[in-house]
Amino acid sequence: MNPLMKLLPWVVLSVLLLSPAAARSQPIPPGVVPAQSEQEALDRWQKLTPEQKQEMRERYQRWKSLPPEEKADIQKRFDKWQRLSPEEKATVRKNYDRWQDLSPDQRERLRQRWQQWRELPPERREALKKRFERFRDLPPEERRALREQFKEKFQKLSPEEKQQLREKFRERGDRLAPDEKKAMRQQFRDKSNRSNGDKD
Repeated sequence: MNPLMKLLPWVVLSVLLLSPAAARSQPIPPGVVPAQSEQEALDRWQKLTPEQKQEMRERYQRWKSLPPEEKADIQKRFDKWQRLSPEEKATVRKNYDRWQDLSPDQRERLRQRWQQWRELPPERREALKKRFERFRDLPPEERRALREQFKEKFQKLSPEEKQQLREKFRERGDRLAPDEKKAMRQQFRDKSNRSNGDKD
C-alpha cells in the first residue's frame, strides 16, 4: 500500500487539530525562524486576531481531551508528515483537496472500494499494484496496443460471455454518480470516434 495513502486520514485529522495555515503552509522561508523561546511564542500569540485565538483554544481543548494513545499516534504521524519531501506533501494536499471536492456519495463509494482493497490478501494487492504500475509505465502506443488486444479478445467471446462481461461493467457503472457516468460515456464515445476515424 502506498505510504502516502496510509498517512492521508491522519493528515486530515492533523489538519483539523492544528492550524490550517500551518497544515497548508510551504516550507519556512529563509530568515524566518520558528519561536525559539516562550517570549517569541507569546509575541506571536499576541499578534493573533481574537478569532484565531479562539480557534487555537478550541483545538487545544480537543487535543487535551484525546486519549494518550491517540495523541501519541497523531504525534507520530505528524512527525512522519514533517519528514515528507515537498513533492510528497504536495501529493497528499492534492489528494486531500480532491477528497474535499467529492460528493458524500462519491466519498462513500471510495470508502467502500478502499475497504474492498484492504480486504484483498496482501499478495493479490501487490500483484494488482505491480500490474497497474507496469501498464501505467508503458509508452502510450503499447497501452493502445493492449487495449486493441482486449477489443479483439472481446470480439472472440461467445454472446453469453460478452453478456456476462457487460453485466459486470454495468454493475460497476451503477455504483458511479450520474456525472461520473456521463464523463465515462463521453470518454468512450471519444475513443470510439478516434478509432473509427483511424479506419477511414
